[in-house]
Amino acid sequence: MLKYFISYLVFYSSFIGAQIVSPVTISVEEKISARAGEAIDVHVDANMDDEWKIYSIYKIVDGPLPTEVSLSGEAVGMTGLVIEPKPTEEFDSGFDLTSFYHRGNTRFTIPVRLKRNLDPGNYDLEVSMYFQVCNNRLCYPPVTLTDTVSVKLEPGEPRQDRLVFSTVEDVDNSQSNERSILSLILFAIGGAILSWVMPCVYPMIPIIISFFGKLSEDKNIGKNTVAAFYGSGIAGTFIFIGLLVSFLSWGVNDAAVQTGYANIGNFIATNAWLNLVLGILFIFFALWMFGVININVTGALLSKTDEAGQSAKNAYIGSIILGVAFAITSFSCTVPVVGMLLVVAASGTASGLFTSFLGMTIYGIVFAFPFVILSLFPASLEKLPRSGIWMEKLKVIFGFIELAAAVKFLWVPDLEWEIGLLPRSVVLALFLLIGVVLILYLAGLFSFQPASQKDKPKVGVLGIVITLIVLLPIALSLSSKPTYHYSGLPRFADEIIEAMVPPPPTDDEIAIKEGWFVDDYDGALEKAKKEGKPLFIDFTGVYCANCRVMERRVFTLDGIKEEFDKMVLARLYVDKKDSLSAVFAQMQFERYKTATQPHYVILDPYNESTIVDTGGYIPNGFEYFLSKGIEKFSNADTN
Repeated sequence: MLKYFISYLVFYSSFIGAQIVSPVTISVEEKISARAGEAIDVHVDANMDDEWKIYSIYKIVDGPLPTEVSLSGEAVGMTGLVIEPKPTEEFDSGFDLTSFYHRGNTRFTIPVRLKRNLDPGNYDLEVSMYFQVCNNRLCYPPVTLTDTVSVKLEPGEPRQDRLVFSTVEDVDNSQSNERSILSLILFAIGGAILSWVMPCVYPMIPIIISFFGKLSEDKNIGKNTVAAFYGSGIAGTFIFIGLLVSFLSWGVNDAAVQTGYANIGNFIATNAWLNLVLGILFIFFALWMFGVININVTGALLSKTDEAGQSAKNAYIGSIILGVAFAITSFSCTVPVVGMLLVVAASGTASGLFTSFLGMTIYGIVFAFPFVILSLFPASLEKLPRSGIWMEKLKVIFGFIELAAAVKFLWVPDLEWEIGLLPRSVVLALFLLIGVVLILYLAGLFSFQPASQKDKPKVGVLGIVITLIVLLPIALSLSSKPTYHYSGLPRFADEIIEAMVPPPPTDDEIAIKEGWFVDDYDGALEKAKKEGKPLFIDFTGVYCANCRVMERRVFTLDGIKEEFDKMVLARLYVDKKDSLSAVFAQMQFERYKTATQPHYVILDPYNESTIVDTGGYIPNGFEYFLSKGIEKFSNADTN
């Protein structure tokens, strides 16, 4: 039984662990000389055997385990960010994503500032490196290697040229940051230009004509100044939003450890209460677009602006108020663009404070620019298209888009609070339903307008085609088995869908539903005894690429499933950061003299003896291995 085996392993764990030969070794400098209070560099060299690799510290993706390098000791005052060489970038078919890794001899540098109140002498610093090493066939469980470097402290005050941490200029990262800022600027400009033609803009045109038309008759009022005040009201509203989000971003980033959010983008994406409020807000905007809710903002503003144009003082104040009102009124249409811009801008942990402000400043100025120019020539505004059937149709289209956005926000609290009303399949079905109803609307089969205002329906062919293109990958997602990716979908479409819907069930959740015992050796053994079946054990790892290949591409084959039905199945993780995984890792090594994953064995549950052992990753011949084990168990049972 496992509980007795644990006691046995505790006694032998250090002895057995010493026998596992890792293909990675680390080394540090023998001795470093410095003075108290100075900054030094501790170099850690990781030496790997051919074809083995460890993964990047910072280029983190979902799948491989990132390497961790740390330093501790009595003399350590503060450490800087560990410097790693540029990792190799390569597509990993096991994880189905691009991974970043180091191979061969790799040097990591730990910048460290020594404490100031240290006496001269020798001090030991312990270097610790936690990593997982893999090749193209298998992975070892994560392991921590340590080494010690001696620092000799000389007497004297710290030297001025040794007070600053060393840094390595990463050209790729600097270029990436420049591209990110440029992309943000282009996104803000493009979003502002798109917002010019939003349907919510046009109801404000009569107010602008009325306000600035009256001002043009008064020679005592500076037209340029009033126009500038008007533009500052529009741009200032969006800049204020950018500042607000900037400080939120800074606050969330600063308290990331306490709050659990990496940045404001992560906060917006995952906070249940915020997403609930946003979902309700988008439903409100959608009903507004559909005409179900009627808020006559323009009527109230028209009477107020009539009063504002009576004097120069009131004109300046009124122009600012009109600009703010214009921005707020347009917000029901511009909120998807503004919201996306804010998330993109604030998603950087280090620069969210700056980028949120920059993005909204550019957006606000560009959005306000044409209306400031037109406010100087109010007669030109009369030539712009009036709100008619075309605008009503555009508003309804935006209403459907905002309704879909509401669904996206509402599934977050549903998932967080485990309500269960909006699982993945329901969310996908709702997206399809919204799209189908939009197609029916564009086809002219129904209208939101009163019967007295209905024109002869016109079919929006272009809108129907675009909607069908959007619905196709959603339909494929709904009809596919929920794993990590869907067959038949382009990768970019798959990633967009994954961002819009609840996450799919994990491999373990799917496995448990299919009858697997996950990290429960005793439970699987007991069931195998009761049912008189052999016990199949899958020694696997969270960060094992080839384990995922086997589980998703081999275990799902019909022939394999038929063989699995004849056994009790157990999946034991050996690389999690818990005591149970350590037990399973030692169990694997003690019994089978190997520490790599994947590793598959079939046991006789009555005496826990091994019937067959794969020796590792075998995508070809796996069905034969299973049938051979079942046959041996059946023959032994009959004898």
